[in-house]
Amino acid sequence: MAANESKVSMFGFVGKAPVRIGQPESAPVCTFRLGSTPAYYDAARGAWVRRPTSWITVKAFRNLAVNLFHSLHKGDPVIVTGSLVTEEWTKEGQLHSALVLEADGVGHDLNLGQGAFTRVKPEEVDSPGRKDPWDDRADLGAGSTRDDSEALGAGTGGGGSPGQGMAGSDTANEKAKASTQPVDAF
Repeated sequence: MAANESKVSMFGFVGKAPVRIGQPESAPVCTFRLGSTPAYYDAARGAWVRRPTSWITVKAFRNLAVNLFHSLHKGDPVIVTGSLVTEEWTKEGQLHSALVLEADGVGHDLNLGQGAFTRVKPEEVDSPGRKDPWDDRADLGAGSTRDDSEALGAGTGGGGSPGQGMAGSDTANEKAKASTQPVDAF
């Protein structure tokens, strides 16, 4: 870790499906918007009170970019850990800046649902002759697509299990459910 580097963790919901950015022959880069809405319980009102939603752009690189591109969907609850950085650019002669969370790790928030993990073979990102990592759309399974029509925080839609639509997760979730037995203690 660099000196004075700002490491943060944010809980929130994926606001828009991740998108690939950059050139096809370059290292994979993926970005998505993360919305986080803090809330507190107001005993006098007897209700939860929501504060304004904070939005931040999350950016991931290399294998993490490819894996989250195939795993995250709009509305998924996630936890993101990474470095808070300022990106600067010039547009029409004016300097602009924005805070960006460069992800070190991204995962589904299992406080809000269940998931199944599918390990992928580690590949060298710049390995010559390897297939394009973005072309794994067929791995989503029959009938599973990236659905951007869900409302923020609405879950998986369609009544499916959390994590449905992730690469390989439909089968993994079915197997996990079939082998799960009630447990009295951990």
